[in-house]
Amino acid sequence: MESTSRLSSEYIAVEFNGETKKLLNTLESVEPSYPGSDYIPVEARYLTSGELGANESKTYTIKLWMDESVTVEDDAMNKNFISKIVVTAKQSHIVRLVDYILSDTSKNFEKFTHEETYQTPALTDYRYTGSNPDNYVCFGSEESVCPEDNLYRIIGVIPTQSEIGGEYVNRVKLIKTNPYEENESGYLKRNSNGSNGYQWNSTNNNAWDNTPLNITILNKVYWNHLSEYQNYVAPSVWYLGAIDYTTVASIPMNNLYSLERGNLPSKSKGSLSILNNLGLMYLSDYAFTIGNAYYNQNQWKLAEEYKEKSWLYDSTYADWLITSDPYYDSSGTSYGQGVQCGDRRISGEAALSEWLDVKSIRPTFYLKSSVLYKNGSGTKENPYRISINE
Repeated sequence: MESTSRLSSEYIAVEFNGETKKLLNTLESVEPSYPGSDYIPVEARYLTSGELGANESKTYTIKLWMDESVTVEDDAMNKNFISKIVVTAKQSHIVRLVDYILSDTSKNFEKFTHEETYQTPALTDYRYTGSNPDNYVCFGSEESVCPEDNLYRIIGVIPTQSEIGGEYVNRVKLIKTNPYEENESGYLKRNSNGSNGYQWNSTNNNAWDNTPLNITILNKVYWNHLSEYQNYVAPSVWYLGAIDYTTVASIPMNNLYSLERGNLPSKSKGSLSILNNLGLMYLSDYAFTIGNAYYNQNQWKLAEEYKEKSWLYDSTYADWLITSDPYYDSSGTSYGQGVQCGDRRISGEAALSEWLDVKSIRPTFYLKSSVLYKNGSGTKENPYRISINE
């Protein structure tokens, strides 16, 4: 600041945030922006810049002194030095996708609170509900009009771990809008009704660990298909507790969630959880799409509600789920059981399916928490566009 007998900045030493000492006049010069009238600014030097997220703070330290190189021959005797620290800021449009979703109260998502299960603590997630919420995301393409093959939908913001036993982090969970049909794996088949899809397994094994759906189709072929967009996907823990679908008619939705995270393994004694990049949706993912009001009710008995209120309901496809069955067929036939999404044409009913059945699959995965929201309103015509924050 201007003062009587002002000490020149070439004599002032600066140590900022513990960095190596510099002379003030060697720092980058910028236009003074001090707004007050009590002092008149004559010189300004740039110290640092950065970003602050919501509810975030940063602390800096600065030391100023007359540099030890100053001698009595220099014009520094009986001089004054008056300075101010000025912080200039502006709102940034850089925001994480997960934060954008949770802050956008106009969207059709609801809060779901789950009690502790065998594998998980009490958790809270936020899921899109209703017949057609604005939850579309364009993933894997930068074209101005998002190709149908690159359209995904947000199941919700779900706490998940990136390692077994790790910390739970809120992440956006995506599901492909249309079924994936790729014969590169050699597993794509045609059903008797003319639709394309995949078998749960081609051997007598219904453990998700060992099914080609997991190993080859999703986490090899489809994973490679994502190419550089693999960087957007967070490796996540998938829960593989089995559900006895012979008794599903008496299981409320919240119990489906608990059983998926329970301690009952598949008939083939697969793992109770697995770390993977890609998976399929849970039955509870489908169940909760009609809203929290039905949380304690039986999915099996809500056929009409799913037709009217579920954005995952579709009259065309029947999907495989990640969840398997703990028993073989009551007839004694020795084959594994997969679980279809109730055949979405039956509006939420869950059904046993032979491992040889051909069903659709829709890859499902969690985005890294660092993925950024760029633009878009979430509609099919104007889906959310995202970028990665490395």
